[in-house]
Amino acid sequence: MKRLINLFVDICLLRAAPQDLPVASFLVTFTLLLNLLTGTIVIVGHFNSVVPALLAQLMDLALLALLVRLALNYQRHAGRFTQAISALFGCGVLINLVAMPLQLMIGDDPRVSPLGGLGVLFYVMLVIWGMVVVAHILRHTFEIRFGNGMLLSIGYFMLINWLVELIFPRSS
Repeated sequence: MKRLINLFVDICLLRAAPQDLPVASFLVTFTLLLNLLTGTIVIVGHFNSVVPALLAQLMDLALLALLVRLALNYQRHAGRFTQAISALFGCGVLINLVAMPLQLMIGDDPRVSPLGGLGVLFYVMLVIWGMVVVAHILRHTFEIRFGNGMLLSIGYFMLINWLVELIFPRSS
């Protein structure tokens, strides 16, 4: 387990690639469930309720898996799916775990303390780093340039945020 965690950390630090992960359907399921749990915790404050946060996180993970599956099938590289989606889900878990203490640092109103503002800055940096990690994984998965992976990463980020806001409008 320690070796596996180190692999996910190395992928997040751009020192390893998804193909370094084992091809294991158990790993897909395990990282999916952990990402569903940690991602829901991270976004529950946005919705002020667990159910829409859980559904939004589930939609995010399902759409990501669907798009990766379709793109790999189109490229005739369907065998890469298990490692690619494990990498995306597993690295998402690590990003979510880093986001949790930052959210505590930000609090309800980041303007009330200097730590809140610093937390916002770190959170924005984490979101950007998360997109870099996704771009890194996509670069290796689809054998494309990093810049193209970054465009795909940003595009997906914008798409999923738009869909979440459309389907699960923010509660007041």
